[in-house]
Amino acid sequence: MKIAITGHTHGIGRALAQQYEQRKHTIVGLSKREGNDIRNINLIADKIEPCDLFINNAQQAYAQTDLLFEVQRRWQGLGKEIIVISTMSTMSGPQPEHVEYYVQKVALENAVLELAKSSPWPKITLIRPGEVHTGSHSTETACDVDQWAETVVRLIETVPPELRLFEFSLGSNYEQ
Repeated sequence: MKIAITGHTHGIGRALAQQYEQRKHTIVGLSKREGNDIRNINLIADKIEPCDLFINNAQQAYAQTDLLFEVQRRWQGLGKEIIVISTMSTMSGPQPEHVEYYVQKVALENAVLELAKSSPWPKITLIRPGEVHTGSHSTETACDVDQWAETVVRLIETVPPELRLFEFSLGSNYEQ
C-alpha cells in the first residue's frame, strides 16, 4: 500500500511512518522540512492523489482542513482512506494560550464529521491523540510516541473491511 503522511519527519507523523515502513508499505513523506508546505494545497494534493491512504497529520493554521477537503474531493467515490490527526484537547475546551490551535482543530473535526456524512468513500477516520511525547515541550506523563503509533496501526489493521472505524481517542491524558 502507498501511504502519504504529512509531517512525517517529526513526532506522530514520524512514528506512524516508521510503523508503516516496518510493515513494508511505501511512504510518501510530505514534510515542511523537506520542502513540502501543506499550505500549497494543490501541489501537496497532487502528491497524495496516487496513494491509497492519506494520514493528514501536519497542522498549520487551516491548511490541514483545506487539504482534507481537496483530497476528499479528488478521492470521492474511490476505495481509499484518510486518517485525520486531531487532539483530545478539542473535547476539554481551549486553554488560554492555545485558543487559536483549539479553534483550528475544532474546524478540522467539524469538516471530518460533515465529509464522512456526505460520502462513504473515501473512508475517513478521526484520531484524537492525548498527551504524546513528541518533543521537549512534553510532560513526564506523556505516552511514548512510538508505542502510541504502534497501537494505532495495530488497531486500524484489525478492523475488518466491512466495518468502519470512525473516530477514537488514544493517549495518556484526557485533561490537556
